[in-house]
Amino acid sequence: MQKNNSSVLMASNLADVFFHIKSVSNLQILGGCTYIKQLKEKSLCVKFIDELSMIEKRERYIDFGPSLTLSQIIQIKRANLPAVLYDSLTTIASESVRNLATFGGSICACDPKIMIWSPLLALDARLEFRNQNETKYIPFTKYTGVPKGMLLTKIRIPIEDWDVQIFRRTGPSSFLNDFSAGFTFLASTQKDLITNTHITFAGNTVFRSTELENKIIGAHIPLTSRFIVDVVKTAQSLIEKNEECSKMKPILKQQFLNLIQYSLEQFT
Repeated sequence: MQKNNSSVLMASNLADVFFHIKSVSNLQILGGCTYIKQLKEKSLCVKFIDELSMIEKRERYIDFGPSLTLSQIIQIKRANLPAVLYDSLTTIASESVRNLATFGGSICACDPKIMIWSPLLALDARLEFRNQNETKYIPFTKYTGVPKGMLLTKIRIPIEDWDVQIFRRTGPSSFLNDFSAGFTFLASTQKDLITNTHITFAGNTVFRSTELENKIIGAHIPLTSRFIVDVVKTAQSLIEKNEECSKMKPILKQQFLNLIQYSLEQFT
């Protein structure tokens, strides 16, 4: 994995990180290194900075430091986390890998098939990036990569009372391939109505449609079979029209539709 002429520096605080980001061009930031295939000439490890390993829970959100390992977050227990986030983390690799892999590394990795993308999209997570002079806040729905010259310093996840939370993984359980994806369905209800819903599917492509979600919001419970069939047809039409989804394997499209049907059937 390592070139003979590569060097890895260790940062002890954020001031160190910001100095090196400003001073070293093409600097590679490292966490647990579980997704790194090759080291660049200059790398900087940020895994052991206390400020990047914190967890802060407030009434309306939880802030996670990017250097937290996936295992550390899982240890918080499902009852204290959004259920879909917990369920997605437990599907990632093996326990030994989760002991090393960091939350921030799983987000910043170039491969979007990592399972936490789907729940983070559905939960409307927000990312904080910083450098020596500036702080940027980017909604996960608009995240396309780490801004140049900046460091991911915080992941904020809103806390909402979702009545139904469903996460499912497709593809093999032990590794990622073109059939790997994560599906997330969130819904809140009031009396006999669905008042809010978020649906995401993330693999080689990422799909979320407000048109599909709005079709479900306001539906009366129990849902009828006719309504569910109509929603699934709408989802199929939206996928077919989405240029990005043209890369999606046919079996993944069908699994997505099946999972939407399964999720809606929880209200029958």
